[in-house]
Amino acid sequence: MKTCIFCQIAKGKIPAQIVHRDDKTIAFLDSQPKSAGHTLVIPREHFTSLLDIPAGLLADVVQSLQKVAQNINKQLKPDGFNICQNNGAFAGQTINHFHFHIIPRYQNHPPINKKDFLVLAKKLTNKK
Repeated sequence: MKTCIFCQIAKGKIPAQIVHRDDKTIAFLDSQPKSAGHTLVIPREHFTSLLDIPAGLLADVVQSLQKVAQNINKQLKPDGFNICQNNGAFAGQTINHFHFHIIPRYQNHPPINKKDFLVLAKKLTNKK
């Protein structure tokens, strides 16, 4: 979809801090993070919600979700994390492209500062 910001990110037309990619999914740091490492996992193909994504692709997205969550857990060592998936504006969906949020939770850490994005992206992509 031409106007979807997530489709544009998936095609590399809009920059993002990519932490995972494969042939069907991509994961990147949220531009308005709730905590350090707040990451979005999306299918590369456009689907609006849980109600219209094919089951096979949903399984692929969930596998990527698990890989990314494991990496966040290993690299950032949060005290826990939330997995969130919203459907429809009333439920909090602001981008109409199916996606999951991984929101790491830290007991004693302050909220994330946007300038730390590059540091987090490097940690999560194992770049030095």
